[in-house]
Amino acid sequence: MNRAFKNLGLTAAFLSFFLSTRTTVGAQEPLQGPAGPEARCAAIEALGAGGDEAAKESLVQALNDPDPAVQACAVRAAGRSGDPKAVETLLSGIEVYLNSAGSKGGYEDDLQARLNAIDSIWALGETGDARLMNKLSKFYRESDDVLKINLIISMGKLRGKAAPNLTAIAASADESEAVRAAAFEMLDELGQPAPDARLSASKIPGIKKADLIYTGGVLGTITGWGSGHMPVGHTGIFAGTEIKNGRINVVILDCVQNTLKPYGGVRNIYSWKNFTHYFKFPYYGNRTTIPKPTAAQRDLIVKTGLALGKLGLKYDDSHLSQKGPAAFDCVGYTEYLYEQAGLDPTDSSFESGLGWPLTPWEQFMSVKPNLQPRVPYARRAAPAPAASVFQSLSGLPEAFGVKDAALVEVKTDIHPEAVE
Repeated sequence: MNRAFKNLGLTAAFLSFFLSTRTTVGAQEPLQGPAGPEARCAAIEALGAGGDEAAKESLVQALNDPDPAVQACAVRAAGRSGDPKAVETLLSGIEVYLNSAGSKGGYEDDLQARLNAIDSIWALGETGDARLMNKLSKFYRESDDVLKINLIISMGKLRGKAAPNLTAIAASADESEAVRAAAFEMLDELGQPAPDARLSASKIPGIKKADLIYTGGVLGTITGWGSGHMPVGHTGIFAGTEIKNGRINVVILDCVQNTLKPYGGVRNIYSWKNFTHYFKFPYYGNRTTIPKPTAAQRDLIVKTGLALGKLGLKYDDSHLSQKGPAAFDCVGYTEYLYEQAGLDPTDSSFESGLGWPLTPWEQFMSVKPNLQPRVPYARRAAPAPAASVFQSLSGLPEAFGVKDAALVEVKTDIHPEAVE
């Protein structure tokens, strides 16, 4: 760590100076030059590592910084710090977002607020504080599938009281398959058994096969590729779900650096864990083109991707050949698969000239969310089984009531093979 940041009190004063750039009454603007997002994020990382009171206060201030890049840095640092004031600010921001989003499908009226809420949910898991479980459970009952997947991952990171909640979610046919798959994964992380070897099919579809999905990445960090202010940095394609060994797995078409584990390059993977780089980044949602792909186009995208994922194709570190045919980067790979089906997620101007190289963030902004509107818990006619378990752990036996259900395949015609 830079020697200047070893004294946390000095670091706090350094960041406080950056944060106090009020130019007019009621208006606050981020500093440019040496006080821009990169320098301020470096200071924030140092603030989150210590217990100095001045550092804690500066970290809380940074959570309300007018620059979205600094906010994103501060949210992650706040989670790692576990400071009560910072955690309370994160909780408040999530509650404000959930209350304002309502049940409408247009939940991206304020995209920045949504991404902040997702980052905050992820950060709460980083605290490792099991006392937050009740809050996460409450948020879960009010969330859409994207938020639910992040909440499940954070529940697992908190450990403690997570297993009953996760078991109920994995067993519940009222949850989508992608959400239940996340619950199965976190049960594995905790060393807990799956709820039952026989699974009822989900009543709702959730993520559609061939939707583009997004997480963070090295090139989606604040300073990476000049993204400027947003955390989205990696993209893949959702290929469906499968039932294997009594659990639900997601199937994802992906392309990552050749050095990454369990294997790099173009690949087919079977977990949220691998897609989010071992839960290092949040899951930012599923999106698709407008007009949406037809059923035939979705089938072709997935079929092509599953075939390419078995060929050992490499990641293009230079990004000179983003879209293959022998080497790709993540966003070039997803563009290529969509283009093979006659669709173009991102305008070609982003892929040449001054627009090159195409970034995951540019693709994220060029496509639209493809998610069913959430139904706030208070407006539901009756509680879902998982929600009732959250309210009273005495309801656990009912949540496991799948013993008489016939073994069924999850609703997909995709049967992926393991990559050799």
